[in-house]
Amino acid sequence: MEIEPEWVEIGQRIAAARVAKQLTQQQLADALELDRTAVTKLEAGRRQLRAMELIHLSDLLSRPMDWFILPPHPAIVSRRASLGDGVEDKIERVIEDLTRDLSMLIDAKALKPKRDEYLRAIKPGDSDWAAEAAAADARSLLSLDPYEPVHELAEVVERAGLLAFSFPLGDSAADGAYSLIDGVGMAVVNGDLPAGRRRSTLAHELGHHLFGDAHSLDWSASTSATEQAIDSFAVNLLFPRPGVARRWKTLREEGGPRQSAIIISAEYRVSWTAALRQLRRFELISGDEYKTLDSRSPTKADYLECNVRVVEELAPTYIATGLSAAAIRAYRTYDISASRAIEILRDQVTVEELPPPNEIPLEALRAELRGELE
Repeated sequence: MEIEPEWVEIGQRIAAARVAKQLTQQQLADALELDRTAVTKLEAGRRQLRAMELIHLSDLLSRPMDWFILPPHPAIVSRRASLGDGVEDKIERVIEDLTRDLSMLIDAKALKPKRDEYLRAIKPGDSDWAAEAAAADARSLLSLDPYEPVHELAEVVERAGLLAFSFPLGDSAADGAYSLIDGVGMAVVNGDLPAGRRRSTLAHELGHHLFGDAHSLDWSASTSATEQAIDSFAVNLLFPRPGVARRWKTLREEGGPRQSAIIISAEYRVSWTAALRQLRRFELISGDEYKTLDSRSPTKADYLECNVRVVEELAPTYIATGLSAAAIRAYRTYDISASRAIEILRDQVTVEELPPPNEIPLEALRAELRGELE
């Protein structure tokens, strides 16, 4: 029997979902009330999937039915190609689910790209590329003050057409990921990271977006020259030399280096490590001061004693406001169902809380009925 490529692809997706659920073929076969050989054939594409089996698979493997039978968005294929074979991470599944949501809303014209402007791209070996200058350009593009802290970063990046999301993905998952879906940027942040690191991860994904890098998956141990350059861009965006130097001078007139570092890291909402590295790079603290400060991270009580508080931006689950608004618009115009809207909104609201759909003009209904009868 000739094996059709479409069934091979479906079989591969069944196998991937089964492995992600940590089930053996025998365990899946038992749950489906099939022989193990039937599951083996399904995963090899040598047996076609029946409708009721698809429904049960969707429930057992916690994947929507269309995930098994529809090809992935081209952006996902491009991500896999660019990241290399064998890349498996929880964040990849989130990207796939969000890609499906974004594509549906873009097709319904409820979600549109917001910009087509990029900053100068980072190129390997480009010695005159400067992270601080790129960060200053980004602040200008986003209409941000060159001195002040950037607060509510997820809302700020939407000005550049980047939708931000945060999900609890665990310690073993990547820090973040970025993809471009039909002109709409999407950044996913691992919500289990500390607050400062979540913000730096989103700033990093903004770098990929602004430099025209269509797809990326970022692990904390990444050491490529491009990733290091974007890391430097991100920290300079959040902790800029002009504003930090000015604020540091005032703080040091009022207190010692530790108190000043605690306050400035909280005000600019960056991690303790990132703040110290920048302060040292800007030569605002000495090498000995850096070692002393780095030896003891501040506790919650330390922040409270300094009359500041760590703000938990991007706490999971965070859904981009642009996506939420688009989902409700699409529901009101009958482009998606109420249940699909709730699914896209990740249960932020109930069906009862959805606004009423728009009224359809009577003449439009008559025209539609005439078209069906003709």
